[in-house]
Amino acid sequence: MRSRKSLGFVLVVLNGVAAISNNDADAMFNDWNNAFLSGSQYRRSINDPAPDTTWSASLDILVAEDAFDRTGDSARMTLVNNLLNSWLAATPPPWSWDGWNDDIGWFTLALARGYQITGTQNFLTQAEYGFNYAFGRGWDETYIGGGIWEQQPDDAQGDGRTPAKEALSNDSLGKVACLLYQSTGNEAYLQNAEKIYAWVRKNLFDTQTGKLITGIDWNGKAITNTAAYNQGTFLDFATLLWKITFNPMYRDDALLALEFGKNSLTNNGIFSNSNTGLNTWADEMARGVGNFVNAAGLWDKYFDWMNQNANSILANRRTDKGITWNAWDQKTPNTDLITNTYASAVAWLQYTPAVKPTNVSGIMYITNKATGLRIDSGSSRDSSSNIVQWGANPAMAQKWLITQSPDFSWTLTSLRTWLVIDNPRESTQNGENMIQYRSSRANNQRWWIDQQADGSYKIWNKQSQKALDGSRMTNNGALVAQNDWTGADSQRWLITRA
Repeated sequence: MRSRKSLGFVLVVLNGVAAISNNDADAMFNDWNNAFLSGSQYRRSINDPAPDTTWSASLDILVAEDAFDRTGDSARMTLVNNLLNSWLAATPPPWSWDGWNDDIGWFTLALARGYQITGTQNFLTQAEYGFNYAFGRGWDETYIGGGIWEQQPDDAQGDGRTPAKEALSNDSLGKVACLLYQSTGNEAYLQNAEKIYAWVRKNLFDTQTGKLITGIDWNGKAITNTAAYNQGTFLDFATLLWKITFNPMYRDDALLALEFGKNSLTNNGIFSNSNTGLNTWADEMARGVGNFVNAAGLWDKYFDWMNQNANSILANRRTDKGITWNAWDQKTPNTDLITNTYASAVAWLQYTPAVKPTNVSGIMYITNKATGLRIDSGSSRDSSSNIVQWGANPAMAQKWLITQSPDFSWTLTSLRTWLVIDNPRESTQNGENMIQYRSSRANNQRWWIDQQADGSYKIWNKQSQKALDGSRMTNNGALVAQNDWTGADSQRWLITRA
């Protein structure tokens, strides 16, 4: 990414830090759309109606995907689908004309996330093509033992540049490999993701401080600059690999990267950069922080700080458009900056909850009080396969990522299959067996989780209003059903951190 190189909003005050509302996050995204959305494309700037294109447009689309991920709103799913279809029509593969591998990283990241949101097969097809193309040409073990070229050497030298292997090309494409593994189960993507990560960790990441440098050039010289977008992309990459493998090294690295970003790349805790030559600055940090804090259940530690940034974003909006530039601790000027300049602020609000999630948020085991068996996704990655119960073990099939939506319902995602617990056909029948299915965020995939007096939890479906029930079955492979709530131990679940 060439340019990257070079109102009343308070609901409540917690520990002296004002908490934003869901309306604030919605309004910031809506104001962004009002300023820049034209049909099914984003424009280049407020005053330039020409469509934003290629990698820059991909950054715009990632913000729309952030907004869907926060809400699960069907209108935003449609928006993501339309944006990506329009983008593909304007930027069809092959992408051999683009010698920058990080550009293709952003192309494919938007497409891979778009597939997970919409289920549109073509997005997955093109994401796989793009990753395999960029990794195939860019990964080079001849120089510095591996790593992906930022710009292909022939292309770079033709531009009069010194070729380099940089964090942005490696981490963006590493994230794509993780998403492709989640979506396909193809182990080759996971192997490539871990290979990329190992190279970055060895050559660019300081495992003592958490600092990530920009890259290493053709001559083996370190490029020691730091940037919030580099730091955040690495943080999110580490988080994805931790969720996929549960290797504690990735969690530890993610925490170090977050802390370095928080303490060393901010002004008094606020992400801020007034360089108008930048595109985004902290959008990837927003994703990395939000995804890691949620998975690790670290809301007590970081919620107030996330709100501190959100409050500064809201306090420094453009008075005419309601959007905020990259310098979150400074008033946003009413000048015609490019669309991407406002992306980071929108993204940050999508990952900052209005209310601190409870201690069931994160990666959890869910154990039936009556049977002592855990909810298990089983070995099948097929949508519509049954959710079962199984004796306690450390398998990924028993680890569930529990994530809250703005309506305070929860989504339960298997770390083995990346499918969610689903009430099939929106059934209201007692005894209906629960399945796992591709996430759509519909009401039959949303669950209320209410703690009971004995410390256990009632888990009940938003659509059917019926409770998850272990049905007193004690054998491995016993199904999980829904039934009217009776308060029996078979309907009570113990939720513990994995």
